[in-house]
Amino acid sequence: MKKISIISKYIIGAGVIILASCKVGGDVNVNPNQSPNAQGGYLLNSAIQFLGGVNGAGATTNINSFAGELYSQYMSETFYTNESLFALKQYDYQTYYTGPLKDLQSVIDVNTNAATKNQSTTLRYGSNNNQIAAARILKAFIFLTITDRWGDIPYTQALKADANFSPAFDAQKDVYAALMKELDDAQNQFDDKGTLSNDILFNGDNTKWKHWANSLHAIMALRLSKVDPTTGRAEFAKAVTAGLMASNADNASYTYLAAQTNENPYFTNYRNRYDYAVSSLVVNTLSTLNDPRLTVYVAPTATSTYVGLPYGTFGDDLNNYNAGTRDNPGNVSLIGLAVSNQSSPTVWTSYAQVLFTEAEAAHLGWINGGDAAAATFYNNGVTASLAQNGVSDADAQTYLGQASITFSANTAMEQIHTQKWIAGFLGNGWESWAEYRRTGLPKLLDPVPGSLSPGQNIPRRQQYPQTEIDLNRTNYNAVVARQGPDALNTRVYWDKQ
Repeated sequence: MKKISIISKYIIGAGVIILASCKVGGDVNVNPNQSPNAQGGYLLNSAIQFLGGVNGAGATTNINSFAGELYSQYMSETFYTNESLFALKQYDYQTYYTGPLKDLQSVIDVNTNAATKNQSTTLRYGSNNNQIAAARILKAFIFLTITDRWGDIPYTQALKADANFSPAFDAQKDVYAALMKELDDAQNQFDDKGTLSNDILFNGDNTKWKHWANSLHAIMALRLSKVDPTTGRAEFAKAVTAGLMASNADNASYTYLAAQTNENPYFTNYRNRYDYAVSSLVVNTLSTLNDPRLTVYVAPTATSTYVGLPYGTFGDDLNNYNAGTRDNPGNVSLIGLAVSNQSSPTVWTSYAQVLFTEAEAAHLGWINGGDAAAATFYNNGVTASLAQNGVSDADAQTYLGQASITFSANTAMEQIHTQKWIAGFLGNGWESWAEYRRTGLPKLLDPVPGSLSPGQNIPRRQQYPQTEIDLNRTNYNAVVARQGPDALNTRVYWDKQ
């Protein structure tokens, strides 16, 4: 399909050239039907769709990517086991920079440039301030994903076009500080001059954009809990004061369509490949806790049971398991249709996740209320996740009433992070992996027998793309000297677990 698309592109391009050559007068290099200026609304949505896994985004760059879900052990591979066994060491972040980050920078530029900011083609998508603010928040989210995966990254000198093809790497500590300021400033930039039009993430709701920005700020602040708790606590307080997500209606949720051009990537995989089954860790955890999300997240086997595929199973041992298909299940469970249907949405940042973040902050004494407040945030987080997955209030209360679920200060961290991990299923796998590295919770399979990472452990970061070695060697050598070996077991700045 890709080859056909590329050929078609060149055929179409040739046709345009032929037609243009027949034009009498005028500039043959100018399309009279296309605006010469960047279209902010389209570029914003292009960036959002990239993260959703459409418009050519790869399986490792979209937010609910296969790789992120595997690193967090939500799924197991049924045939090819390269990623679950960490055989793939180098992952390429260039498409983030040349795709969504470039688009978002264009939104900022066209709304800042005196020659374009007041044009009707610019203002049709919303006020300059509102477009810039949304683009800044989405840029920060993408940069957060990149730095949490690779550590030190090109940031200050990035996105300069031909002014700098060899950007230096910023230390992750500095990237974090810059991103928290960026989120703080961006949410303050929204004005009262209407809402964004053509916004497919929050439907033009400025308040939801603000709540997302502040919630990301809080998540980042808590990430500093072991490396710089003083700064983390102060930044967390800032974010709370500014206003976090207040309900499931605030979820940063990407909506897929009941159309092959923009469908859930897991539905795409299950058309004919069936590369992934639910991990036994997910199935066993939910079964042990009598969790009503089991039937939402997990599809039944041929015998109407729920059975996970042990994470990292490879070689001849895979012959004991058969994932089957949606119509003809095997002896291990596929992903539940409710979360992997063609139009099933994916939640990048959820209200439940934010509540669990607040629960940990209260437990740590970062916000008022101590463990009493932590219990309330924890209970509300569980309830929000259950509601997000269609579980009734009555069933939620029954679930919370179990002794194994009832909050205890003695097991607070384990309970909070188990529930946060459960709530993150098929959402932002990169975020769940980051939280595991920070806390070691919940207890994943680590080391992973048969894996190819140092010590067979879950990676602490990903290796830089080969392009940095080939085209930016001086800066690559500098960052390796500062951060440590470009290896899977080198820890990023905040990873002190």
